[in-house]
Amino acid sequence: MINIPLIQVKNVSVTFQSKKQTIHAVKDVTFDVYEGDIFGIIGSSGAGKSTLVRTLNRLADPTSGEIDVNGVNIATLSGKALQNFRFKMGMIFQNFNLAASKTVYENIAFVLKAAGKKGEAVKSRVQELLTLVGLSDKADAYPAELSGGQKQRVGIARALANDAKILLCDEATSALDPQTTTAILELLKQLNRDFKLTIVLITHEIDVIKKICNRVAVMSNGKIVELNDTFALFSQPQQAFTQSFLNVDENTLLPDNIKNNVKGTLIRLRYIHENATQPILYQSAQLTHVEFNILHGFIEYFNDRALGNLVVELIGKPDNIQALIQLLKDHDVIIEDIS
Repeated sequence: MINIPLIQVKNVSVTFQSKKQTIHAVKDVTFDVYEGDIFGIIGSSGAGKSTLVRTLNRLADPTSGEIDVNGVNIATLSGKALQNFRFKMGMIFQNFNLAASKTVYENIAFVLKAAGKKGEAVKSRVQELLTLVGLSDKADAYPAELSGGQKQRVGIARALANDAKILLCDEATSALDPQTTTAILELLKQLNRDFKLTIVLITHEIDVIKKICNRVAVMSNGKIVELNDTFALFSQPQQAFTQSFLNVDENTLLPDNIKNNVKGTLIRLRYIHENATQPILYQSAQLTHVEFNILHGFIEYFNDRALGNLVVELIGKPDNIQALIQLLKDHDVIIEDIS
């Protein structure tokens, strides 16, 4: 079966004027998002990611290029058709964007009424949404009475009110503490799983990408510099910028006083797939008569996939060390000499 993209971004650029200066915010960006994806776009401040995501629901228009959603060029939409399109593409924000003078119930009911719903249909849908996001007891509360996590849950309920099939998240966890961030990400994963909700998530937080996204694009200076399956991107980033931005090497840097005392061959190992939890190094060292000293190590989990990282000193005859390295490579271990 052919997997047809739900969102197709084709050679999109966004240029605007600011104080007599031309800003090239997005430069010739192309990518696809498939139904059921949790697609991350990560980059530092000013990379162009927020401008890019706003083009997906026509809050900003591309200067050039095309965006198709469900096979429809969204630039052709106007009036009622554009409004209906936006109902199906919800959006949540870093600062929640709730109406302070309205209760939780009223904040959600507002978008339902805008879509033409009335009376009992509004009431029952609001209660359904509040139950879904775990706020069934907060209908009469005002935003000022809520925690940051509760506000974002209201934002999610409001974004999904009119049966949105796509959710855009613009730095949606940046204002939250780590524990609350984890709870919101779990909620998003649940919605993705239970309703096949497609999520496009903009963030500068690497841990957010690791915890929730199945695919990710890395942006810098308005361009996508690398795009891949999240696990593949973190285990084998191809571009120097990606390696630097994701701190791939920083996680396994050794203090100088340790590195300077290493007498053997110093290597960095990255275990992928099921190898991350298997004693491959020990078994290979036994076979090749090489001693090893683990200087640093940890395992990261990407949903149900493990990525192991080790920095190891190898002690033995050069031929034996090369034989050990070859055995590890035969088990799909990624190896880098950092002596």
